[in-house]
Amino acid sequence: MQISVDVHNYMETLVGQVLALPEYSDTLDHDQLADLACLALSQLRPVYIRHDIDFLSALPEERLVTLKQYAEKAVESAHTMVIDDRRTNRNDDVPIIFSRPRFDDDDELEWFEKPILKKNR
Repeated sequence: MQISVDVHNYMETLVGQVLALPEYSDTLDHDQLADLACLALSQLRPVYIRHDIDFLSALPEERLVTLKQYAEKAVESAHTMVIDDRRTNRNDDVPIIFSRPRFDDDDELEWFEKPILKKNR
């Protein structure tokens, strides 16, 4: 098994769909789109899956709409950071540190996040 081949973050798919819109793909260069994807994905809780079709067949439509809205909002909020990029030398790797992630680790897990196996006691 190779994780990068067999498992992927579905939020990457949704962010990619947003970035494919002309307002982003026609106005930003490759580096800006990559920066935008990284910044947007850093704001979102990952949803790791194996097969899109299996995941989507079990996902309620209203939850899919919510996930798409999360992706759109994350891209919109990251867009201003990319447009107002103050780095003068793009070759310097300066890490971006978010002090507050947008998701709350204390929130109840979604149905697809809950472990399948129960702990033996």
